[in-house]
Amino acid sequence: MDSSVTKEKLPSLKPLRDFVSGKWFDLIVFLLAGTVYICSFFEYNVVIPGLIAFCFLISFLLIVCEDLMTTTLPFLLLAMMLIKCYDSYSTFIGYVWLAIPVVGSLLFHFIFYRQKLKMGKCFWAIFAASVATTIGGIGYLPWQNFISLTGFYYIFGCGFGMLLVYVLLSSYLKATDEYSLSDKLTRIMVIVGLFGVFMIVTYYLYNLDTVFAKRGIIYMQMRNNLSTFFMFSMPFAFYKTAKNPYYSFLGLLFFFCILLTGSRGGLIFGGIEFFICVAFVVGIDKKHRIPYLSIIIVILTVSMFFVQDFYHFFGHTFDRVISLIMGLHGNEQEIRVRLFKRAIIDFKSSPIFGTGLTNPMNRDIHHSTKFALCWYHCEPLQIIGSFGIIGVLGYGYQFIKRLKIILKRTTIFNITIFVSYIAVELMSLVNPGVFCPVPYLFLVTMFIVIVEKCNEKGENEEIEIYHKKRRIK
Repeated sequence: MDSSVTKEKLPSLKPLRDFVSGKWFDLIVFLLAGTVYICSFFEYNVVIPGLIAFCFLISFLLIVCEDLMTTTLPFLLLAMMLIKCYDSYSTFIGYVWLAIPVVGSLLFHFIFYRQKLKMGKCFWAIFAASVATTIGGIGYLPWQNFISLTGFYYIFGCGFGMLLVYVLLSSYLKATDEYSLSDKLTRIMVIVGLFGVFMIVTYYLYNLDTVFAKRGIIYMQMRNNLSTFFMFSMPFAFYKTAKNPYYSFLGLLFFFCILLTGSRGGLIFGGIEFFICVAFVVGIDKKHRIPYLSIIIVILTVSMFFVQDFYHFFGHTFDRVISLIMGLHGNEQEIRVRLFKRAIIDFKSSPIFGTGLTNPMNRDIHHSTKFALCWYHCEPLQIIGSFGIIGVLGYGYQFIKRLKIILKRTTIFNITIFVSYIAVELMSLVNPGVFCPVPYLFLVTMFIVIVEKCNEKGENEEIEIYHKKRRIK
């Protein structure tokens, strides 16, 4: 059954499909997620009704809509709500039954709206990484570590499960003359960034007394996860400047919120990403180059008078960055540095297949929460420590293939995806990052699929033409 037959059978659903694909529905989803997030400050367990509501909403969309992209924003906002719930395995495991409607609706969607399966250009690269992930630790770890619930989630999720996701997205996402995947993804990612801003503002307002007492940033457990979402989103705000230069201020707001999280990785790599975005915008937009440069000069000049106040407010993060670089934390070595060294030791002990993704032996350095792995907190070291030489080959091939696909056409959208992807890879140098199947690895996989679709369709040429016209003027 192809999509055209499906639409003829269900013509009465077209108004509903148009609505859930539009901006008003995005606003409703945003407000629903925001309400749950605000209420969670006063009653933590309100997250549970929010989780149930979003799972049923996603299931409903899968049933009534052929377009998978309609589920992306609810899915990402749900993920953002849940990053506030640290060490909550015992709470959420009681609601594992929610997998029944979600999985059931997924099966319905892929059968009722079925498409011919496509492998995609990145198939064999992801396959190679999946093999490395699956066999990592063979001969080192007992077989029980591979079949545990935690082991299955991470090994399958980062391996062949993500390969399955890639094939399904390659088969079901469509770029047509009437529908732009790049525009849809851009709108979603900008909304994700705006929801991150909402989370930051709400958090600081709720803890305003602490902010005034400290006169600086306040601790938030979700700082690294929230910074990662901002780093995914920031380039898309700057991408929107192609048609509206004022979106550059939204990109600046995203970066400022990264600073407010107190994340060291966000400060370092988010800062790098921000300056790349600014340089790119100034470079391509000749018409507004002078205003951009003027604003930058004004900001830098004014900042010189507030350097001391700026450092006083954000100084704790800078001090923690220095601690990480020096490898010291008080009288003890920084945990991440010790884990980095352990990865080298583990590689030497099992150089071919590594010690496995579910290796529990590093909990003497960092005791991870329940259902979380004991990460090395660095993607390259995670690869060599967990998967050995096989992992280096598999993941190296996947990384190169992703870059070749993204840079095949140097459209502004592809460059946006490139900056977003590289920024998240940089963040993964000090965090689990892309080894979290949901949502980070899923997002990267979706990015690759959408770039492939846009490359095939020739999307985003109108953006390049638009800039050429502005340069002529």
